[in-house]
Amino acid sequence: MENKKKQGLFKAAIAVTVVLLLSTGCKKFLNVRPSTTAVNPTTISDFREMLNMDSLALCTFTIADMISDDVRLTDAMVSGQPTVSYTNAWLWAPTIWNPGDADFMYNSAYSRILQMNIILSKIDAAQDSAGQKSIVRAQAQINRAWYYLVLANLYGWDYQAGTATASLAVPLVLSPDANVLPARATVQAVYDQVLQDLLAAVAAPGLPGMGATIVQPGRAAGFGLLATTYLYMGNYQQAETAADSALAIRNTLWNYNTSYFKPSNLLDLSQNPEILLGRLCSDYYFYTLYNGPFYISPSLDSLLGSNDTRFTRNFNSGGDYTTSNGSYQVFNYSVTTPAVLLIKAECMARRGDAADAIGLLNQLRQNRLINYTPLAGNVDALTEVLKERRRELFFHGGSRLFDLKRLNRDSRFAQILQRVADDGVSVVATLAPGSPRYLMPFAPTIVANNPNIVQNAR
Repeated sequence: MENKKKQGLFKAAIAVTVVLLLSTGCKKFLNVRPSTTAVNPTTISDFREMLNMDSLALCTFTIADMISDDVRLTDAMVSGQPTVSYTNAWLWAPTIWNPGDADFMYNSAYSRILQMNIILSKIDAAQDSAGQKSIVRAQAQINRAWYYLVLANLYGWDYQAGTATASLAVPLVLSPDANVLPARATVQAVYDQVLQDLLAAVAAPGLPGMGATIVQPGRAAGFGLLATTYLYMGNYQQAETAADSALAIRNTLWNYNTSYFKPSNLLDLSQNPEILLGRLCSDYYFYTLYNGPFYISPSLDSLLGSNDTRFTRNFNSGGDYTTSNGSYQVFNYSVTTPAVLLIKAECMARRGDAADAIGLLNQLRQNRLINYTPLAGNVDALTEVLKERRRELFFHGGSRLFDLKRLNRDSRFAQILQRVADDGVSVVATLAPGSPRYLMPFAPTIVANNPNIVQNAR
């Protein structure tokens, strides 16, 4: 009876979501006015409205970045909020979620996946041309793939061919009508679905190279996500091929010395020429709890240095992350040309083409350093690429955390992370390579609502 009750609630939630998607309370990107009458999307016009909603591009994975080695909390921040999820995550504590906490990362991601599942379940029955349906289907698949790739790497282990068929990731929900409460799928199953969605999308007839807006994905975004997926799988040949396909569509780099401005909203982000698919986080809750932003970690501070515009444009001299208006933090999680370029550079370095890998890094560094000096040809190319990934993709919705997981399996790059007090000496927490505390646990409220979810060990 309890399972039936929960299934009913899930179906009711779907119905409510469909209504909300097309109601006056929904926002659409570029402030296009949404429909106020349709509550059961059936036409291409309905589906395009859903794909153009800004909620698809607004997401929050702040806690994923708290686990990484890019963030510092001061002693006062920790003592002032000793039990909240942000502090617990930063300290790699035995418990992250309090009993009544809602996991906003998990809940919001599945809300977006539900929207895409609604489209994909209804698109074939739409009375529109095959070409129009092909584009809508592909864009829904790319959006769904992005969310599943993040979820799999946040709640599951990094992809390893030998263990992926047994290692658990997240529930794989592909229909808007669930007759059972879904258990966690394996890492392999989620990656297979991500690849299936992306490969179908980039091959879809009519899908443009770039979407009409940064919210609407085109083939460049699909190939960029394919490159990321293959990189995480350790399939460097396929990752490089996909990166080349994305960069063939758009390879623009933005010179931060001349025209960079930090985005405060999606309209700002839309003017960034490096964006292949827009994703933006506006985190008010952290700022409210701690009465300010978090700080750059000493190791990232040292890596960036004062000659790097990625430091000077994003941090104050004291190392605190700058915000758009002093009341919240904004993070750019987008799929970008620099991220794809760095994937290509890593793949080249791994196959021994050090000179060309360094050449790509220098292209990026020219657009990021205040006083540019090219990297010499005698440096270790792979080490330099990984450093540049960290410089470019900090606070990027878990990118650094996901890199730490995969790099910890290589003795050259594995490291023990530490949290150090304000005195710069006292170690308050450590995280060893391969520790289960690299995995995000499921909030108790999620497990209570779906007892088929196996909790991650701590």
